Amino acid sequence: MFCKNDKKNINQHQLSDKINPLTIVGLILLFSVILTVGEQSQYLFSLIFVLGLLSLFSIKKAFRTICSLLIVWGLIYLLKPHLGNVLIGSIYTMLLIVLKFAPLFILGRVLSSYSSSHLIAAFRKIGVDGGIGIGITVFFRFIPEISIRMKEINNGMKIRGFKASIFKPIRTFELYFVPLMYKCIDISDTLTCSIISKGIEYDGKKTSFHEVKITFIDISMIVGGMILLGASLWKIF
Repeated sequence: MFCKNDKKNINQHQLSDKINPLTIVGLILLFSVILTVGEQSQYLFSLIFVLGLLSLFSIKKAFRTICSLLIVWGLIYLLKPHLGNVLIGSIYTMLLIVLKFAPLFILGRVLSSYSSSHLIAAFRKIGVDGGIGIGITVFFRFIPEISIRMKEINNGMKIRGFKASIFKPIRTFELYFVPLMYKCIDISDTLTCSIISKGIEYDGKKTSFHEVKITFIDISMIVGGMILLGASLWKIF
């Protein structure tokens, strides 16, 4: 079992080295425009594209994402006949926004699969160093941490007999938000120590274990994104 997990981690590491993190950042920028001005056909192509990309990193994550999207779509379908209620209408609108920009969330999940050192090395390659590069890196690396902490909060709520409910939004917000804030403060201390120990304050030239370069896969993905962008803009003009 240990060897099998090691092999899986090595394969994922090799794949992340073949796909430049800057390519994912570029796709996020392209798809932001596509999802804003594009039609349903461009949306479906974008969704299939990013789900295929996510499956290259983790089939399990891709399957879970598809299941989550189906659940969101099902809730939208069930809530549509009851839009006269203000609360239901607000939930319906929120779910539509989540479904509309799901490709961007999926790309963010892909980007969070990279290590912090790989992301920082990629940003240094294009001259984005210092606070900006570190800020972007911390943001995307913090997403998986939030997911882990939310699971811990859920387990703590089950042990104490607390239950979250969409019909009690303020109470549910308190149950999640208060412990999450304390956990985030604790993470920030650990993160600061980690950044300092990795020599972020060193003024000399910094090197990286990861070799950041543009490959044929990166070019193909950017070209595919630009084709989708061109198709979206063509419909407008």
